[in-house]
Amino acid sequence: MEQEQSGVITKDKALYKVAELATEKYDVQVDELVFLSEETNILYKLKDHLGYTYVMKIFQEESSSLEDNLTEIFFMDIVNKANYVSAPRMISGKDGEKLQVIKSKYTSTPKRVALYSWLEGDDLEGNESEKRFIQLGELTARLHKTTYGIQIPSKITPKTWDKVFYYQGEEAIYKHEKYQKFLSKEYHQIMDGIIPFLNDQLSTYYKNNNEDLQLIHGDLNPSNIKVNGEQMHLIDFEDSMFGLPIHDISIMLYYYKYEETQNFDEVKRFYFQGYRKVRDLPNITDYELELFMTARRVNFLNYILEVSNDPVDFIETSLPRVKEFVEKYNINLLK
Repeated sequence: MEQEQSGVITKDKALYKVAELATEKYDVQVDELVFLSEETNILYKLKDHLGYTYVMKIFQEESSSLEDNLTEIFFMDIVNKANYVSAPRMISGKDGEKLQVIKSKYTSTPKRVALYSWLEGDDLEGNESEKRFIQLGELTARLHKTTYGIQIPSKITPKTWDKVFYYQGEEAIYKHEKYQKFLSKEYHQIMDGIIPFLNDQLSTYYKNNNEDLQLIHGDLNPSNIKVNGEQMHLIDFEDSMFGLPIHDISIMLYYYKYEETQNFDEVKRFYFQGYRKVRDLPNITDYELELFMTARRVNFLNYILEVSNDPVDFIETSLPRVKEFVEKYNINLLK
């Protein structure tokens, strides 16, 4: 966060003021409002006079668009009404809307804000087990079963993951001069070759499986899975998109592919076992699974430059894994 200067309100204080103003939009008598975290967005923990806890999210423009927010609201409404997956509820404001826009003197642009019910639990990471991976497979399958066949209203325009850089306005920032001190010639050669290849593969996969497209979570990862006793909760629907179930599956498995404390083949087996208990597993080849995981890794190899002051460790770890995929499937990056 920015440091406070004489006569100037700091960024953290400005956003806290926005959060305070946002609480007035809800029928909630606030007893406590504290900063929780700053990741892609700003999160606050809110407690009311009755002891209920909520999460308030201030969306950052560079991380999500209005279209993304509307997709999230639509998706979460479906999930909450079906009551088939344990997930937070989005809280409506006094005006009945679930997305509030806060205009104030504290920020140069209006801020979009949402309020969610609080779900107790710890991250899945560090709490993994055979039982948990099977449960996770069931949770993923229940989510996909919930949204299968849902018609999306014309006013909702979800993003799709049919190319490496699929966020609105996302670009290949690794080309920018200011990042070159972190990047090698090999990095550029691999990225310049793999991105067109992945874009072609993803686009083709979408065209060939168009009838299977549905709303998916878009960011299934161990931090978005909470465990509490026997319960397992799914949070953070901000990256909801119109995609294929294999995307959610490959994103989750991405985090265990090279995890030293876990046997990836065992994780995959238990995860798939749980999924099959609820619905048929999509036809997935090892190549397709690794294709989508590599697409996520390549996206992160670009994104890390924007969000980290020292991206070298991630690059040095991830670039060889992209090369491994290229070599394993004899992919020619010089086309």
